[in-house]
Amino acid sequence: LLVVTPTILLLAACATNAPINNGHSGHKPQIQKSYAFSCEDNSKVTAIYSANGKFANLSLTLPKLGLRNKRVNLKRAVSGSGARYVKESSSKASYEWQTKANVGVLSIRSVNDRKYSVTCRL
Repeated sequence: LLVVTPTILLLAACATNAPINNGHSGHKPQIQKSYAFSCEDNSKVTAIYSANGKFANLSLTLPKLGLRNKRVNLKRAVSGSGARYVKESSSKASYEWQTKANVGVLSIRSVNDRKYSVTCRL
């Protein structure tokens, strides 16, 4: 137990994300990652993730819904596997973006409970 505990504490310390400080009084720009997904029915999703992984900004082109370059900002949510981002809106629609490996699934639910879902690949 005395040997295992320090090892676990060391690994836990290495796993935390420390804030980045560039030595200036201003904020350092966060490095973002961008991915372009091609989807079923000629849809496209471009996902830009924040450096800390807490946010995903999507640009959606969904011909079946008549959307072109629709911008949606989502927050990270609990996921059993992979990553899951959601935006719930009582006025228009709720959005869910789930990814695992090179596959993403976008689900949109409207206020009248109509659901649209599309599978996308990198």
